[in-house]
Amino acid sequence: MRFSKLQGSGNDFVVIDNRDGKVDEFLKASNIDIKDFVRKVCAFHIGVGADGLILIEEPKDKGNDFSWRFFNSDGSVAEMCGNGSRCAVRFAFEEGIAGEKVRFETLAGVIQAFVSHGGKRVKVQLTQPKDYREVRLEVDGQRIEGSFINTGVPHFVALVEDIEKIDVVRLGRLIRFHPDFQPKGTNVNFIQVKTSDSIRIRTYERGVETETLACGTGATASAIIAYKKGLVSSKPISVITRSGEVLTIDFDEQLNEVFLEGGVVRVFDGFLRRELFEC
Repeated sequence: MRFSKLQGSGNDFVVIDNRDGKVDEFLKASNIDIKDFVRKVCAFHIGVGADGLILIEEPKDKGNDFSWRFFNSDGSVAEMCGNGSRCAVRFAFEEGIAGEKVRFETLAGVIQAFVSHGGKRVKVQLTQPKDYREVRLEVDGQRIEGSFINTGVPHFVALVEDIEKIDVVRLGRLIRFHPDFQPKGTNVNFIQVKTSDSIRIRTYERGVETETLACGTGATASAIIAYKKGLVSSKPISVITRSGEVLTIDFDEQLNEVFLEGGVVRVFDGFLRRELFEC
């Protein structure tokens, strides 16, 4: 089965063109659950290794270019993924599925995107953020103040003085599973202000269940909250990810139009062998 691996700012994804339904046919014939399929493909060292897996499928509305099914590396379904969407768009552009202006369907709604630099740079217009609120948590005997917002998926954002001193995995996991965010949990972002229009970020991702090198919806949530709280004053906002790459976030004052932009790399193409799913 042919696949491609792409990455955006260090977030890497396996992308498969499933418009012909070959993945579903393989799962049925092999008696394999989709979650097990995703976990085996995304596993580092013993699989391809990725933060998530994307299936490109036919759209329900023929006015859109394609639909996707997005899975975190643990096999769980996510409504939206910012960097994943940018990788999916580059793949669709290069495979002739879509042009430079793209519309595709997700569980979070229809996403618009724009391709430039021959596919190497992609800007996506995310769905309108919702559920913004200030949050105070009791975590591990300490009080943590932050903000919550849903930018397609839920995100908690906390300002810290020194981002390098944060134990992202331990603290992030405690917040991710905090009772205030149940039953679905939340992604967790720690930010540090750098300049009037830039922040640094580290993210614990729900579904990956560890720190990732970048998170597009997390970068977007963090930029919006930093602006709302007056931590930055100029737009667009540059978000420096753990990988060192920069994501650009722009939005209007009413958050009707929110854009995430950055580079995308098509790392390699390959073929999955049946043997992977027999062990």
